[in-house]
Amino acid sequence: MPKIKIYLSLLMLVIITGCTHQITMSPDLSVIRSDDTIKSSTNVGYYISPADLNTEVESPGGGGDDISYFPYKDTEIALKTILSQKFNKVYGLKSKDNDPLIKNKNIKFIFSPKIKTDSSSESAFTWPPTDFTVELTCIAYSPDGKQIWKETVTGKGHAEYGDFMNDFSMSAKRASQLAFTIMRDKILSSDVLK
Repeated sequence: MPKIKIYLSLLMLVIITGCTHQITMSPDLSVIRSDDTIKSSTNVGYYISPADLNTEVESPGGGGDDISYFPYKDTEIALKTILSQKFNKVYGLKSKDNDPLIKNKNIKFIFSPKIKTDSSSESAFTWPPTDFTVELTCIAYSPDGKQIWKETVTGKGHAEYGDFMNDFSMSAKRASQLAFTIMRDKILSSDVLK
């Protein structure tokens, strides 16, 4: 009898404290690509610090559980994709100001993203988030480190039970897809980024 009480107590502890579930924010790249672009001859780079790339974020899911994800690692290819819509060549840089590629590849702009996220769920019984928000800021620097352009956009994603039963990350993917699509359009329409 005492063993049953111990097992039940442990089970209740797990239920009360909840769990953390891994998801991904990686958007559908085919959706954020645009066929209606005219590329410039400009080469650009992007820089994401190792600390940002390895940052794991936890935010609320449903049923008292949390979700975890890697915002920068999950969306790095999306950043490269939207930059490649306008610019000739896009290079990942190891440093914003000291990378030999900047000079060797004649890089005119260096882009650096900042990502903030939030999530929530309307469900008390399922853990995947029904709502997800991505705030994406992109800053462009000149090779000498001067900020020359900055935009912030927000993408919101929603997924009902029927949506996320096929993909637990659906609301996060929808939010990042929207944020990167809006940012793509800001970059394409910018007169500063030529």
